[in-house]
Amino acid sequence: MSDQAFRWICGDPYTGKWLRELAGKTGHRVTVRESSDQLHNVAVQGPRSRELLHELIWTPEQQTPLAELAWFHFTIGRIGDARGIPVMVSRTGYTGELGFEVWCHPDDAEVLWDRVWQSGQKYGIAPMGFDALDKLRIEAGLIFAEHEFCPLTNPFEAGIGFTTPLKTNDEDFVGRKAIERQSPESRHKLMGLVTETNDPIHHGDEIYHGRFPVGVVTSATFSPLLKQQVALCRLAPDFAAVDTLLEIGQLDGQQKRIPARVVSLPFYDPQRTRVRS
Repeated sequence: MSDQAFRWICGDPYTGKWLRELAGKTGHRVTVRESSDQLHNVAVQGPRSRELLHELIWTPEQQTPLAELAWFHFTIGRIGDARGIPVMVSRTGYTGELGFEVWCHPDDAEVLWDRVWQSGQKYGIAPMGFDALDKLRIEAGLIFAEHEFCPLTNPFEAGIGFTTPLKTNDEDFVGRKAIERQSPESRHKLMGLVTETNDPIHHGDEIYHGRFPVGVVTSATFSPLLKQQVALCRLAPDFAAVDTLLEIGQLDGQQKRIPARVVSLPFYDPQRTRVRS
């Protein structure tokens, strides 16, 4: 937000407590304050989200205009004009599409929703619930807490090894020594699976090569875009190659196996051109 002020957006309130503990250990003079009850978020996602919000969001001269907002950047503005509801707009989302999130005070959330809804009618806007969002993020190969990663998951095995660049970053960080003790060749790999049946698969289903377990399903859904069952999974390195044929095992009175094929992530738009557009 400025040189000495940051907004930390996370999926687990515990991270605020952890930041306070870390500041105490390192002797940094900081204040960590939770502001969840002061912020609401309306996500506007899709190929025409920029057009829609460009009509709605006024930005002062010193702020980046919404039309020029870069991926993962944010701007400050108001709804309508300089006298409108104050908002922060970030070019972020969880859908694999071009998208934005509009942040406001809870008292203004209903008005913000109504303005977005009314202005979006000419663009064919539709409401999106959590189930729809989950389908989109799985199709886009995006990870989710307590599914693709948890406190026991190595960042590399969760598909976010770029957050811990051991070779390009000489600075220490929490967990670096533990990661360095592990052999890179032994790490499981986050990959995609597709099946040719309509049998549902679920988080936690084991994946087999013959009689031997070689991985686990972390998230799964029926993809309306691909018209087939898809899943994110963690696989042993010897079985993480694209086009490897495996089986998903389920226990329903007898051991049942669902044939599956390993694919790369994301399931579509491999260069993520949509979200970068």
